[in-house]
Formats: sequence, C-alpha cells, structure tokens
Amino acid sequence: MKKFIFLAVVIILVISTAFAQFTSVGAGKDASDFGAKTVVIIHYHRFNNDYAGWNLWVWPTEPVGHNGKAYQFEYKDSYGPYAIIKFDHKYTQVGFIVRLNDWQEKDVAINRYIDIPKSGVAEIWVLEGQTSYWTNPDEINLSPRIMAAFLNTPTLINAYLSKPVDLSKNKDFSFDLDGNPVPIKAVSPGIPGGPLTTRYISLELATPISNYDVSEPMTLKIKGYLPATVYAYKVLDFPQFNYNGPLGPLYTPKETTFKVWSPVSQSAQILLFKSSDATVPYEVYNMKRDAKGVWSVKINGNLNGTYYIYKFFSYGKYRYALDIYAKAANWNNTKSMVVDLPLTDPSGWGSDKFTPPSYRTDSIIYETDIRDFTSATSSGIPQNYRGTYMGFTVNASFDGIPTGLDHVKDMGINYVQLLPIEDFYLSSLSQYNWGYVPYLYMAPEMQYSTDPYNPEVGIKEVKKMVMAFHKKRIGVILDISFSHTYGVGHDSAFDSTVPYYYYRIEDNGTYINQSGVGNTLRSGAYMMRKYIIDTLEYWVREYHVNGFRFDQLALLNNQTVKDFVHALLKIDPKILLYGEPWGPYFTYGDNGKMKIGFFNSSLYNAINGSYDLSSKGFATGNNSKNILIERGIVGEIAYDPLITGMEEEPYQTINYVASHDGYTLFDRFERLVPNWSLNERIAAQKLALGIILTSEGIPFIYGGDEFANTKYGNSNSYDAPISVNELKWSRLKEFYDLYDYVKGLIELRKAHPAFTIDSARLIKEKIKFFPIQYKQINQYLRSPLPFVGYEIKNAPNDSWKDIIVLYNGDTSDVSFTLPAGTWNLVVNGSKAGIKTILTLSGKIELPPTSLYVMYKSE
Repeated sequence: MKKFIFLAVVIILVISTAFAQFTSVGAGKDASDFGAKTVVIIHYHRFNNDYAGWNLWVWPTEPVGHNGKAYQFEYKDSYGPYAIIKFDHKYTQVGFIVRLNDWQEKDVAINRYIDIPKSGVAEIWVLEGQTSYWTNPDEINLSPRIMAAFLNTPTLINAYLSKPVDLSKNKDFSFDLDGNPVPIKAVSPGIPGGPLTTRYISLELATPISNYDVSEPMTLKIKGYLPATVYAYKVLDFPQFNYNGPLGPLYTPKETTFKVWSPVSQSAQILLFKSSDATVPYEVYNMKRDAKGVWSVKINGNLNGTYYIYKFFSYGKYRYALDIYAKAANWNNTKSMVVDLPLTDPSGWGSDKFTPPSYRTDSIIYETDIRDFTSATSSGIPQNYRGTYMGFTVNASFDGIPTGLDHVKDMGINYVQLLPIEDFYLSSLSQYNWGYVPYLYMAPEMQYSTDPYNPEVGIKEVKKMVMAFHKKRIGVILDISFSHTYGVGHDSAFDSTVPYYYYRIEDNGTYINQSGVGNTLRSGAYMMRKYIIDTLEYWVREYHVNGFRFDQLALLNNQTVKDFVHALLKIDPKILLYGEPWGPYFTYGDNGKMKIGFFNSSLYNAINGSYDLSSKGFATGNNSKNILIERGIVGEIAYDPLITGMEEEPYQTINYVASHDGYTLFDRFERLVPNWSLNERIAAQKLALGIILTSEGIPFIYGGDEFANTKYGNSNSYDAPISVNELKWSRLKEFYDLYDYVKGLIELRKAHPAFTIDSARLIKEKIKFFPIQYKQINQYLRSPLPFVGYEIKNAPNDSWKDIIVLYNGDTSDVSFTLPAGTWNLVVNGSKAGIKTILTLSGKIELPPTSLYVMYKSE
C-alpha cells in the first residue's frame, strides 16, 4: 500500500511539473503600462537549464520593417529566463530568433513571427527546439519529448530526446507506419559503444521501409515521452530514390510536362496562375508519383508566361513551394514561371561566343556587382539603365574617360566576375543586398532588370549583357553560393519540397549553421549533387557563361566538387572555376591537379597584413612576410623546401589583395597607416596590385581598386546603402595616375608570358630568387629583409629572355646590384608598361614602397 501511495505521489508530481501553472507578465496590461507603444515579452525554456550565451534577435516587420537588434533575457521566473522588449512605435508584427552568442547557433533555424494584439502587448512562451510556441501559459506542456527522429537507412532510425532514456527497457519503444506497428529489432546508443542511458539513440527496424512507404505517416513512441514524427532523411540517398532524369518544367508550345522530386509527399498538385500577383489558381492539376519519388503531370496548351507553384502534402501538413528547377520566377519569390527560352534569345545569340585565353594563367579577373558598377551618376550610364544588366551594354564615359564596360575593356581585363545574379531573396525592390541569400538558382535575379515584373525581359537582358561582354572579348564569371539558402522551412523552396533533406542537420533536429547564414546545404546528398551539376550546366548552356566563383566552396562535398568540375570541363574545357577554401570539406590541397582554383589567403595576408587591421603587411613595411610573398610569386607551388605552397599548378591560385567582402585597398591603407601621406598610401596600393599582377597564377582585382575607390571604411557593406557600395567613377579622373599604372601592369602581363607560366615544372626551372646579395645565410634560410627580388630566364614564347622583378616594401631606399649587362626599366614607382623608361646597370637604389621590372638588352 505504501509503495502504491509513493508511486501515485511521483506520478502526480511529474504531471504537475509537466503542466505547471506559469504566470503571465503582460496579462491584462497594454503597452502604455510599460511606457511604450509596442511590447513583446518572450519566455524561454531549455530542458537542461543551460541558458549561458542565449539571447534574442528581434525586428519589427509590420506595418513597416526595420533592422534587427540583440536583446538579453534580463528576467527569470519558474518557466525560465524572459525578456521584455519595448518599442516607441506601434507595430502589428515582429520577428524573432533565439540565438547563441553572436550567431554561433540558432535554437530554431527559421524566422518566427509574433502578431501584436490591440493592447500592444504580446507575450509568448518558447520551448527549446520547437518551432511553434505558446501564447497561453495554461497550455504549456514541458513533458519529456522526442526532439527529432530521422530515418537514415531503410531499417535505421536515429532519435534525439529532451532527457536521457534507459535503453535496457526495450518494451518502452515502438514505431508505427501509417498507424500500423513495425517491430523494432534492436535499440542502442546513437553513438556506438555509448552509455545505455542516453539522449541520442538508434533503433533498428525488423523490416525495411520501402520507397513508397517513406511518404506514409511514421511515428516514434517512447513510454514517458511525447511522440514524434519520423522524417525520411539520409535514407533518401539510397539507390531506389536516385533519379537522374530531367526535372522542372519541360516546355513545348503544345504542352508542358512538370516533374518534381518529392518522395516523402503523399500527394502533389500544381497550381497555375495567370499573373504573379494572383491569389487564386485558375487551374489545379493532380500529379502522379513514380517509384523514385518523382511527381509529374502533362498539361496541354502553350503555357509560356504561366505562373505556378507546387502543393505537397507531407508529414501531415500541406506545403507550398516554388519549383527549385524553375527557369524563371517573379521578383519576390512567390511564384515560378514557365518560359519559352528560345523567345528570350536576343538577335545574334546563336552566334555568340567567347574565345578564352590560351592558358588559365592568362586570365585577369575583375570583380564587381551589377548595381555597384552601374548606379552612380558619374558612371555615364543612362539613367534608365543604372543598376541593371543593361548598364553593361552601353558605351559610357565621365569627363571624356571611358567608364562602365568600356573602362574594363580599356584596362585589358579578360574576365569579369559578377556578384550573384541568381535569384535571391528580397523584401522589396529597393532593398540593397549583394545576393548571398539565394532562393532559386536557375532563375536570374529580377531586381536588375529594367522590367522586374516581367521575368522574360530579365532573362533576355542577362543574355544581352553576356553578349556585350563577349563582343569586347571579356568572359563572364558568375558568383554562386551552394553553401546555404536564404532560409529553411517555409522560407525555402527546397525544404518545402522535401523537408530537411537538402540541409545538414544536427542530431537534435536543428539546422547546422556552418555558413553563418543560418543553414548549410547538404551538398553530398545525391539529389543536391544532381541539382548543383544541373544548375551549373544550365547556366553554361543557356547563358553562355564562362566560369564560376563558388562562395564558401569549402562547405561543399569533395565528391560533388569533383563531379561538377568533370561535368563542366566536358562542356567547356577552358571554363574558369575557383572559390573560397576556408572551411572543413573542400580546402587547400583537396583540389590535387583538378582544374579549380582557390583564393590565395597567404599572399593576401602577406601583402596586406591581417584582415582586421591588427598588423601590417609587406606593402606597408612589414619585413617578416618575404617568404609568403615568394610563395605567391611562384604560384603557390612546391618550389623548394622553404618556398612551398599548397597548389599543384599555378592556375589553381587566385592572387588577390581585396574583394567585395572586406575593405577596398584605399580604405585599408588609410586605416592601417593613417600617418602616411596620400601619395605614400597610393604607392602602397601600386605595390600591392603590382605584386599580384607580376606573380604566377591568376590575378584578381576588386572593381574600383584601380582608381582608389572607397566605401568610406565599411568592410562588410553587404546591405549598406548604394551610396556606400557604388563605384565612385569621379575618382577615376582624380586618381587617373593609379589607373594608368594598373593598366600598364596588365599590358605588361598580357604581353609577356614570363608572368603567366602555366606549369609548376617550368616555374621551378625559369624563376630564381636572388639569395647572395641579400645577406642571406644560404639559399634556404633567408633573413627578413624589406624587399624581394627574382629573375625569370628564358620563359617560353617570351621575347624578353632575361627579366628582373624587385619589390621594396620598406619606407627607405634599398641598394641593389644588378647582374652584369644593361637593363631596360619598364616599371618603377611612377610608370608601368612595356616601354623603356630608362636603362640601368650596376648598383641601383630602389625607392621606398615601389616595384621595379626590367629586362636585359640583347
């Protein structure tokens, strides 16, 4: 009897804890009681009471949106910590994110929103890992629960629990498929060999789940825990789901077949709309599923210009999604659109082509953004074309000096890299963003069109822009980000099509945030890999692009990179591919001899100093960077035991000193050496650009650095006003001497193959550094001195048989004794090109912060 009474008391305590009465702070109050016009009260509960570092990011959304701000949980009650957030304006909705520290992690990856009642006070109770929240404290249930459960093989479920469970009690576990029990063969720790009492578990099913059964409701139950839906995750990478055929709208003037892969859906429909802003479809068609999980329907008639979305029923709810394979979409990403692509071809498109340089190392890349490049009044671009693709199709000038694309051609550039033009998220057409918030990948971004409400116009204008580049013998490189999407859940067409599948997920069901943007695409997943390859091939074939720069390339799966490089080289053997190697999956050394390059952070740091301005670099007098400079000179190859980089061949290194996501060179040096005069800082800028333009590998110039463009010291201007980011073309006249210098260096590089050797073997054979006269102890132990010098002899196909290059990064003159003979100086601190400035011999004085290039008279 006593035992029974004891158990009853325990049960009562458990129930009373789970359904405890929690108090409200804002009940019966209005905003004025808090001295504000809008008040949001957010309570937060974590199962382990580990609240250190957790805080809130909150932003108003309706009726007017504003930027977000961090708020701390300043109060605490029996539920957990809470925050009272006050606004001086009346809002009807705010958004919020619960985050760890400064975006180290999100509790829930999707943005969540709170509707504000008439009282002006909204109060909610948020539970760790749960998307929904309570608005009534009487409904709160803190019972133990299954936080996440995933089917990872046909017979394996992995689950994460809010509190540890004893795995020795096998009878406490059950699994239902469409309401019917499926026997569980074994239960074990999620980590092999782990403790039997654990939060992360594995369950092995006695019979496998078939390719059709993954669309049926799957439920995991554990005695004492709230049940959970089991989501099909890595199981979808198994061969029975691997589909290799076409997806998206397969258009002809007589009929269009729509295909979409969603094996987890119980039903799928396509909704057709006559306009982008229509709220009611004019037709709804049911789709039919095949064994791979591909849903399809054939619709008769000419659907060109028809808008559509998919409607899926999966995991007990309806989900609406744009077609991730759509070739067109409206500007605000509410609908996909069918398009007759041949009708978007401009006149002459069939004969459009680009003749690439002979070798990849002959490439000279210029990075810019559609809006930044074309928006300024001083650009000389007609007002109706500013900020658009068409801004690249016109002749332009400022005070008689070529600007726009004519400026790039005049410089001698042969590739332009455009910041993302693939469709990305916008809240309004006036919102500025560089585009690293991708939504769809095969549709071009409509804000850059002269008619953003007509996707057909936008597609045609992209092609006109590409043609304009090609007519000037300039290749087009697209910046593309397969590391993440704008959002997840209902904010993602990928997640709405197949929940979770396309993203990297933690054991507890949260989205892994390696990208720093809230999520990370699972690029190694079979159908994600297919999507990446299909997307890249589409841009090459449909838009004639000539290369890709991969944002956060290091977050991509190694095999996926190999596969898309192979696929693209089959289409265009000279396609230019490169990206950011800073991360865990595809980084320095992983490219082997693959024809894909990496940004050279070693040379960047050597020339510039630290990214955060905490230390100087070679160009501003730091004489400890010589070896890194020498590594850059030889293209980051394994040159000798001391000068050894991380690339097999020189075409794999992208040499740069600035890019969009950092300071301009002018802004960097203005802050790094503020005591220097303007002339001294411009000299450093000439030296910095001179080093990358005379080094082996592929040089990369951030648009505007050639005329000392400024972003007023903003080093992360991704959403700054256009007045900050735009190229200030008036500075081209003001700093024309710098521009002419850079133009001369490009002329030198293009005229002399000695600077573009495409073979590691030949670089080691033809380039020699000066060891003796620099007071070095021996060839492999160089003392830190403020200059670097080297000689290039008998480079293939170069009319100059003996070339000397000297860099002086010091603020004082440096003496140097030339090898015997007469030397023709073509580059000094003031001029650059291929014409002789003067002849030199014997001992010379190398001026401060300068570059000398000379060749020997025959």
